[in-house]
Amino acid sequence: MAYELYIFPPEGDPGIPAQAIVEAFGKSGVSCTEQPDDDGHWLVLDGFESALDLTIKDGVATGAAFRLVTSDGPAVVEKVADAFKSIGWQVSDDEGFL
Repeated sequence: MAYELYIFPPEGDPGIPAQAIVEAFGKSGVSCTEQPDDDGHWLVLDGFESALDLTIKDGVATGAAFRLVTSDGPAVVEKVADAFKSIGWQVSDDEGFL
């Protein structure tokens, strides 16, 4: 079974541009790039294989899902959670909020 994070803004928050999320990752020490395609709006984390898919609605990110590739190790989970928490978003897994 894969380990996943569910990431979303606080209730009532309209979302933010994807570029603001890229900047939050940069500030947390993880470079990433946006790569939208027909299957989603991906953030590719430099140096990691794990996938982060943004939900985009009306031009802003309104949520995200992160799936850990085991070889990346648990440190990437913390980096992803920290980047999103730094912009005020909530991060949870199957056991609750991080």
